[in-house]
Amino acid sequence: MILLQGFSGYYVFKLGVTDNILRSKVEPVERDMLKRGGGESSNLAHQANDRADADTHDKGPPDLYDGESLETMLEHLGIKAACALRSKESISAIKRATTSHCKSLIANISCQIQGGSFYPRRLQSYCPSNGKVRGKLIGCFVDSREKRILRGHATQLKRNTPIICGDICYQRGYVYAGVQFGKECFCGNEELSLKLKVSETLCGMPCTGDASVMCGDYLHMNIYETGLAKFVPRALSKPSSEGEDTVRIAFILTVNGRAIRQLKRLFKALYHKNHYFFIHVDSRQDYLYREVLQLEEQFPNIQVSRYRLSTIWGGASLLTILLHCMKQVLEISSWDWDFIINLSESDYPIKTNTELVRFLTSNRERNFLKSHGHDTNKFLQKQGLDRTFLECETHMWRIGERRLPFGIRVDGGSDWLCLNRKFVDYVVNSRDQLVRGLKKIYSYTLLPAESFFHTVLRNSEFCQTFTDNNLHVTNWKRKLGCKCQYKHIVDWCGCSPNDFTPSDWPKLEASASRNLFFARKFEAVINQAVISQVDAWLYNSYYSSTPGLESYWENRYHHDDRPSVSIDPSLTLYHSAARLSSRTVSQLTGSKKETCHLYPSAVLQATSYHVNDEFKGLLVQYVSNIDSEATFQMETWIFPHAKYRPPFDKTVYRIINIEVGYDFDVKEQVFRNFGSPIGPNNDITVVTRWTGSSDGVEEEEGSVQQPLLILTDPVGTKVAAVITLESGEQVVSHKFDLQNPLLPGPWTVRVVVDNVVIATHMFLILPLQFINGRQISIKEARMLHKGPTGPYTDDEASMRLQSYPGNSSAMEVAIAHSQLYGPLLSNWIDELVSRFFTIQDTCYIPSVHVPDCVRTSLEPCAETSWSSMSPDPKSELGDINIESGRIEDPYRLGNNDFR
Repeated sequence: MILLQGFSGYYVFKLGVTDNILRSKVEPVERDMLKRGGGESSNLAHQANDRADADTHDKGPPDLYDGESLETMLEHLGIKAACALRSKESISAIKRATTSHCKSLIANISCQIQGGSFYPRRLQSYCPSNGKVRGKLIGCFVDSREKRILRGHATQLKRNTPIICGDICYQRGYVYAGVQFGKECFCGNEELSLKLKVSETLCGMPCTGDASVMCGDYLHMNIYETGLAKFVPRALSKPSSEGEDTVRIAFILTVNGRAIRQLKRLFKALYHKNHYFFIHVDSRQDYLYREVLQLEEQFPNIQVSRYRLSTIWGGASLLTILLHCMKQVLEISSWDWDFIINLSESDYPIKTNTELVRFLTSNRERNFLKSHGHDTNKFLQKQGLDRTFLECETHMWRIGERRLPFGIRVDGGSDWLCLNRKFVDYVVNSRDQLVRGLKKIYSYTLLPAESFFHTVLRNSEFCQTFTDNNLHVTNWKRKLGCKCQYKHIVDWCGCSPNDFTPSDWPKLEASASRNLFFARKFEAVINQAVISQVDAWLYNSYYSSTPGLESYWENRYHHDDRPSVSIDPSLTLYHSAARLSSRTVSQLTGSKKETCHLYPSAVLQATSYHVNDEFKGLLVQYVSNIDSEATFQMETWIFPHAKYRPPFDKTVYRIINIEVGYDFDVKEQVFRNFGSPIGPNNDITVVTRWTGSSDGVEEEEGSVQQPLLILTDPVGTKVAAVITLESGEQVVSHKFDLQNPLLPGPWTVRVVVDNVVIATHMFLILPLQFINGRQISIKEARMLHKGPTGPYTDDEASMRLQSYPGNSSAMEVAIAHSQLYGPLLSNWIDELVSRFFTIQDTCYIPSVHVPDCVRTSLEPCAETSWSSMSPDPKSELGDINIESGRIEDPYRLGNNDFR
């Protein structure tokens, strides 16, 4: 039995919840071992284990053409393919793509690959072999199941030969290849014991690929050299002395988002007059691009790329951008640099500029890249290197399997790198078959920058300069960072590191004695305290009286940005805040017997405001006037009300809090929409946070509960969902799949445990004043604000709830609201916003047009502690100190030592 409050009182009903309510249908993952080109087949035992592991990163698209011919399917899609496509993944991608250009591109590339000549089958390595000879027989050796002679990689081949096995082992980075029992292929780098070497006559079983050649015997193995020289890393040189001619660094910054203040802080920490900065801004980020162009005007050693792409996670475009930036940096004749280091806005140095320069000066001939480890075969599968990916519509489409070329060693790991000028010039400008072939392959590869540079370096004449260190420490928390959070932009499951917080300080502190100079990821909007801690560690703290030291501001909207449907609810809120602020100021001045009626005319910017790593509200900058006279600018601070109602007895239930939003980051466990409201076309995500105990008693390990979430819209329509709650502290997010548009107005979510409502939270679905950045039309308002044409969902639990009749008077009010337009719509919006937000404060931006009634009632924005116009020295860039070559920072303790 569940007790719920309705519009006309309380009602009770019984809801039976079956085990299969709201369970997502899990499509079976294909695990059949497909035949590989060139005669390679799968070892069912060994390969199945690898594939199962890889499939945790490979929840691919379902079969979308049950029983229908491929030709019919393509005809229905309006695509003319040059071949009869056989790849299920290609057909799935074509069906899911939205534009005819992208559909045709997928079909065209798929047909070329199917033709067999799209990718090079073999490439030549230029890395010296140091006397190792491909295919040279070492001898016949006795093997053991308990302790294999070669323990690196194993597979079975239907067409096994020493040459084919050797190619496979070379590709995976092994110096020895062993054939056994006709069909078995083993790879390894182990030292061979001569005690196990026996007569060649004991290795007399014909190979499955060539009966004239012998492939060992039962537990007897023919071992051959692959031609790959065993890599022996050379020790790094100690940091140089002060007087040595020091290196200069060209930093390539590939930046995204809107965090210009964090980017300036990073730039200040990196800056030296001898270094260079080439910046690429994601093509979708207009605001950041405009801000970075101002840095180019301020500093002579900054250049901003005019060629811009959208650098989605895992996208092939990132490699395109890196190569383009490297080419541009090479062509700037006035830039005399020795190394390139690539960074993002989420990186931060963890050693001083002096330490970095001295280290690289002593290791001028090195190239620094981080490799994946020892199991190349597992890396190839987990990374998706054995698949073709195509980028279009800002999505990486998986369109089929492929075989990487033989003749080269494939390597990879991290896409953060430090490369010397000679190798950069080679990888950018060389026209040899190795570089050209790899550029072709990696143009259709997931996460290409994580493997392209490694593979080129390992197979080039520069191979001995490889150093297994990308100079970075990365904050991996795979239980949080590997949740398939990028499935909406890539047909693959990948991982991403977490942001550092003060609790991670031991990881950073441990880097002091190692050759690590940068760390990632940092986000001031998540935690600025740790950035300040690192900054003080390197260059001394700021004075405690420094303005804005604990505050952080991040732009959320600018009127010069391109219109976007996603910003419409926020833009509606910002305009409402401007109207409510103007009324509040008018009332304030009216109480002082002054006539001052303000009228907002335009919203200019919006900024999220954070203090001590807590969200404190939104700052809306807008244009105002009095009786259509000259305009002036103001900024108002609005803060969302807390609408959470906890349990009456907190000791009985584990729940801590309920949050509702539309952009939940499962990795960082926070909503990214920072105060921005949910609109009628948004999804609703409910996040519940739970302790590990109730009644002071820890939950039994392994115990599972299934609380019920019940959403109620403004007219009493209800939607239910079951969530799974395990033992221990937990954050549970559930995204409701509801039919849009959602009915605007106050909604409620209730959490039900054991048929008892234990907590509630009220939230707002905001009606819209704007569509794609313009004023909504009458027709659009009536269509959008009346709610869905049918039920929100058709699942069993929700249908039972929705069948309960809503409140008729509330329905009449909702119908009336859906007819509102113009000033009446604005009034309704303002009434809702005032119920869920508070105007905290307002200030003005000084100009000759600010009326006296405003000057006497409000503070100038720059004199407040909260405004986006208030001082923020930690993120401000001053003059260059001629002596130190760095940016002056007068608010820092001992700023004369800021080197």
